[in-house]
Formats: sequence, structure tokens, C-alpha cells
Amino acid sequence: MFDTLIVSRPQKKGTFKQRLGGSTFSVVTHVVLIWLAIQATIGAGFENAGSTIDTTMVYIEEKQEEQPPEPEAPPPPPKGFQTLLAPVSIPTSIPPINLNETFDPRNFSGVGVELGIAKGVDTGPLDLTQVFIEAVVDEPPERIAFPQPEYPRMLLEARIEGQVVLEAVIDTAGHAEPPSIKVISSTNRAFEAPAKDALRKALFRPGRVRGQPVRVLVHLPLRFVIPK
Repeated sequence: MFDTLIVSRPQKKGTFKQRLGGSTFSVVTHVVLIWLAIQATIGAGFENAGSTIDTTMVYIEEKQEEQPPEPEAPPPPPKGFQTLLAPVSIPTSIPPINLNETFDPRNFSGVGVELGIAKGVDTGPLDLTQVFIEAVVDEPPERIAFPQPEYPRMLLEARIEGQVVLEAVIDTAGHAEPPSIKVISSTNRAFEAPAKDALRKALFRPGRVRGQPVRVLVHLPLRFVIPK
């Protein structure tokens, strides 16, 4: 081992003035560069502050594919009577007619059901408790005896005429059922009581269906006329 270390390149020691001059130049140079950077940053900030930023929002509408319209649902079938379409080919032949056959209205009940379906001729027994209307019976009730209603004295002296329309059920014996007598309309309420009383005393030939007497709902107009 060597007792003495040999330095290959010994450093040269400069003077104190040389080292101080180099350090001063380096500090001045860095200060100048920092100052220039600060001025450049401040100038860019003022320029950006004076400029207006465009913030307009643009919406891009996406074009949707046109879909075919949904088919409309068919209308519900009409209630009650329906219109029948005329046939395309109209028959020209005449069906055979039996001239010896006679029509008997008593073979038909004449009772229909609203929105019902015809099932042919009703040949079953009649329900005598059922109330028919005049339009469907074979023979409507007819007046046999109808007393003259009593004319109200006050209206008679004032020579006021009028009319009362009554509604009632004529039973199988030809009498008006008292609970069924109702006033449909009247020109003066003083005429109503005499009209009801006369109808209770009246006698009718009962209505008939297939030859059997039935209960029939009737409307009876009664006029009050001043005798001359």
C-alpha cells in the first residue's frame, strides 16, 4: 500500500474576486429571467380578461325515424237494431204464395223484448198477470160505459174548459185498477179529481191476445167542455 495519495488533476483555486463576479452575474441573469416571465404572465392574463368567451350552447336534434300510425281499433257493434246491407245479387224469382192461407193475428202474442231476438210465433200459454200495452195486443180495450165527469162549479161559472190525460191498467174484467190510475197531464188541477172518479166507475171491454182477455195499459184523454 501507498503511504501517499496521488491526485491526478489538482483543482486550481481562483481568486475571491473572480468567484464573486461569476455569482453576481448568475443571480442577475436569473432575476431578469424571472421578471420577464412574470410580466409575460400578467400580460396574458389581461388579454384573456378582456376577451369574451362564447358560451352559446348548440343542441343537435336527433332525427327520429317516422313510425307508421297504429291501426285504429274497429268501432264497437251498435246496440239495438242494425242496418242490413243490400245483397249484391238480387233474386228475381217470386217465392210461391198460398192464396188459401189466412192470417190470424190471434196466433201471435205481439209482445216484444227490447234488444231481443225473435224466436218465431209464441204458442205457449199466456201470462195473465202480465201488463200489455195497446200497441201489441190483438184487440185493445174499448169503452162500454163511461160516466160524464162532474164539471167543477168554479170553472163552469168562469166558463173555463180543459183536458186531462189519464193512465191506467184495464184488468181482464174491464175495470180500471185504482192503484194504476195516474194523471199524465192536465190544463187545470181542478179537473183531475173528477176525471179520476169517472174512470173508476167506467166499464171497458178488456183487451185480448189470442182470444184471451189480458191486462192492458191505456192512456185516456178526457175533455171538459161547457155545454151549450
